[in-house]
Amino acid sequence: MVGALVASASWQLLLAGAGATLGRFLAGPRGRRWTAALGGTAVLLLAARTALGG
Repeated sequence: MVGALVASASWQLLLAGAGATLGRFLAGPRGRRWTAALGGTAVLLLAARTALGG
């Protein structure tokens, strides 16, 4: 029982730390540039797929 509690807590701490690090990166100008580029690419790919009848 204690092992499951410790495993769950460590997993949650890992996810929280990774989320905080990723959030810090994405909040800066470089992160915004990357997310804009990735979002624009996704829109272009979806538009091309729709135009080609996919």
